[in-house]
Amino acid sequence: MKEQSKIPVSKVQRASRVLQTGVKVGGNYLKHYGKTVFYKEVNKSNLHEENAEDIYNTLSELKGSALKVAKMMSMDKNMLPKAYQNKFAMGQYCAPPLSYPLVIKTFKKYFGKEPDQIFDTFTKSAINAASIGQVHQATLNGRKLAVR
Repeated sequence: MKEQSKIPVSKVQRASRVLQTGVKVGGNYLKHYGKTVFYKEVNKSNLHEENAEDIYNTLSELKGSALKVAKMMSMDKNMLPKAYQNKFAMGQYCAPPLSYPLVIKTFKKYFGKEPDQIFDTFTKSAINAASIGQVHQATLNGRKLAVR
């Protein structure tokens, strides 16, 4: 999964990202219904798959509560078409990890130091990522640690 180098944090950034996705989803609907003019039967499964992908990518980029909503929506089997359920369920076990420069920035903000100044070793790539955090492997004084 592609690493994320920036998280939209301001209301304007987050709203802008949601708006961009809304425009993209609207465009997908226009393409779909444009095809129905020429073809009697057009399957909605491709439309649902494209929209589910676009929406999930945005929610996973926003992280936190936005991705939690996707996870909750995937649990109700009657709420959404299958393509959305399957895509949103990915939020239950994987999310795009943050890039190492963003990890360093976060460490400096909260601890005043880079991870390599705190731990003996620290993996640059997350070993796992979720909606509200990620885990890096580290060692300190010979002990293996999981750092969230």
